[in-house]
Amino acid sequence: MKRYKVRFHLAKGDNFMKWQVFDLQTGTKDYFDPDSRYIIMRDCVLGNQPATAKKIFDGDNKTVCAWVACEEVRVVDSSPPLDNMSRFMYNPRKNPHWCTDTIDNADKLKFKTMVTNKRRVYG
Repeated sequence: MKRYKVRFHLAKGDNFMKWQVFDLQTGTKDYFDPDSRYIIMRDCVLGNQPATAKKIFDGDNKTVCAWVACEEVRVVDSSPPLDNMSRFMYNPRKNPHWCTDTIDNADKLKFKTMVTNKRRVYG
């Protein structure tokens, strides 16, 4: 199991629309504003709960079902270079899987490095 889970937090409250970094070893959750902070993740895999995502795709209420699992997280103040990286998207209302413009199901794909830029994920 990876040490961290990184996801976009959509629950109402102070951390609405922020990146959540969940440290599975310590149980702590930290939140970062996507307009001013960028997250560099190492040794990553795209995580998804397909059964939950399929229910959302079919019309159920949204709930947490996708994340980037990774071994290392570094939060920085300026955007890292995105050269040769693809944008990955997750919206279970449109597709119950992680995807790109050319890949319909990117669930469980592994990456040496992934980064956030605003509300987007690149790998």
